[in-house]
Amino acid sequence: MKFDHFILFPLEPRVETLFLSNYVHSSYSHLMENVVFYLIVMFLIINFETDRKFFIISFLLFSFVLPFVVSFSMVYFIDLPFPVQGYSGVVSALVAYLMFAFYRYCKKYYCPKIGHEFIYFLIFLNLFLVLFNLKASIFMYMGISILLLVTAYANRPFFDCISLKLHSFCGSGIKHGSSNLILFYIGLVYLVLGYFLIGLPLLIPENIINETGIVNSLGHYAGYVFGLMSALMLEQVNKII
Repeated sequence: MKFDHFILFPLEPRVETLFLSNYVHSSYSHLMENVVFYLIVMFLIINFETDRKFFIISFLLFSFVLPFVVSFSMVYFIDLPFPVQGYSGVVSALVAYLMFAFYRYCKKYYCPKIGHEFIYFLIFLNLFLVLFNLKASIFMYMGISILLLVTAYANRPFFDCISLKLHSFCGSGIKHGSSNLILFYIGLVYLVLGYFLIGLPLLIPENIINETGIVNSLGHYAGYVFGLMSALMLEQVNKII
């Protein structure tokens, strides 16, 4: 029954497998890997989300629309008889959404003048790291490096705001004797956040074969792009409404 209705075979797709294949896993370790990533990313989103309604709408899109997007990408671009299954496409969308949530958090609490150039900077930083991981050509490095430097320069006001906030926070924390445990917690949250803000190389590794099977890099990339683009489009819809 699992093979008939839950696992997607790109050469023989079925309507139900286009959706359900995104919610089954090949092994216990495969399931646990996605669950751990999901819980960590959700924890970070909860800490930095500034609009619960916006996130609920996004999560519904990730849960009910994205599975079809991921599966169709496998059907039309992967002409292989291997089975496809796993929740990692949705997890990848949440990783991308975390970037957007952090951008809105910074805009609300740190630097109101921050714009989408902050998101572009993170995108180009992720792409640079992906190219480095995949050992791409020097010309691709140069192109992404130029875009990365341009967007970094455009974000100078944001970096100045962050610098001032950090200086103020550290000074205030020491002056008022903030709990070491609280400071450790905040530092840990931001450390893990930084790790996932540049998380695209984790989703598109150099070696696509690991202990859980073949890494669905295309599904990861489709989920990541969908997660970011849907958030940006929803933001524009909210402005119109």
